[in-house]
Amino acid sequence: MKIRIDTRSYEGTGTEILDQLRLTAFDPTEFPDAESYLWQLRSNFMRATDLDCPLPNGSLERQARAMFALLAKAGALEVLEDG
Repeated sequence: MKIRIDTRSYEGTGTEILDQLRLTAFDPTEFPDAESYLWQLRSNFMRATDLDCPLPNGSLERQARAMFALLAKAGALEVLEDG
């Protein structure tokens, strides 16, 4: 998977991209893992858009991909390729 946020591109699995974003934007002690960051991202999305943000049951990877799809739909990022 490859996404672009503003002018920066991120590449890897959905979980790896979550980790890249988490480590770029936050002190690692604030969000100790990709899962905690995903739930913060989801919460911020709902507050900013006033939309529900359902994530599928299952793996963190499925949830990350669903989150990125919602962000892309809202225009917050561009999904460049799905691999």
